[in-house]
Amino acid sequence: MKKFDYNNKVAIVTGASSGIGKAIATELITKYNCTVYAVARNEERLKLTKQSLGEKYIPTPFDVCLEENWQGLAQKLKNDGVSVDILINCAGILPKFKPFEKSNPSELKGVFDINFFSCVYSCHHLRECISDKGMIINISSASALCPFSGVSAYSSSKSALDRFSTTLAYEYKDISVTTVLPGFVKTDIMKNQNTTQKDKSLIDKFSANPAKITRKILKKARKRKKRIILGIDGRLLGFLYKHFPNLGPKVIGKFLKKSGLKLFLEL
Repeated sequence: MKKFDYNNKVAIVTGASSGIGKAIATELITKYNCTVYAVARNEERLKLTKQSLGEKYIPTPFDVCLEENWQGLAQKLKNDGVSVDILINCAGILPKFKPFEKSNPSELKGVFDINFFSCVYSCHHLRECISDKGMIINISSASALCPFSGVSAYSSSKSALDRFSTTLAYEYKDISVTTVLPGFVKTDIMKNQNTTQKDKSLIDKFSANPAKITRKILKKARKRKKRIILGIDGRLLGFLYKHFPNLGPKVIGKFLKKSGLKLFLEL
């Protein structure tokens, strides 16, 4: 397929009220004049963002974890005769860093519902709404590249998304599917962590800017790449596990625990 042209397209972006999702929606509207159906649970944030982005930003408030919401959106798009060119799944949650023995199955289910099954639902129910030569972009995480202590729920959910998304890339012939695996990005995904102000400042120093990451995602995805690894930390995780599958995770775990950051003390 030819390189994707973003100009004047219709997009659906989840997690579009903050972080990478908001940055992508902003870039698509301000640079490419796209119409964006902005999906998120926080209706107030969506309304505030609309004030700055205008009529091209269409607030679509609902919980992405519920399959019936995706069924409803698909039906509305069909009724309105809307053909979608781009589907971007950005919604995600990072639970507290802690050993699995201090978690419970319901916590893992909650993480999988938003990090994995929301993407399954969107890809399934919106498939018929996506135009020929269209595009799906699923935001996974560099955590899927290398397992290490304390992230059993997050890493496994993002690994599942990575494999699901890459499989679709081989199955779908008329639309492209791209999986993005970024390292740390300066978003509010760390809000659930037990962090001090010192922790936040340090994390921010080595976290990528959402706008910069967005430009890289769109630049590489337009070439219809199946898999994109972003960030120095992302590439490092991939390298360590590929070449040192036994040693790599141990080194990362020890490094995090000795970092002095409060959020890693339980590892």
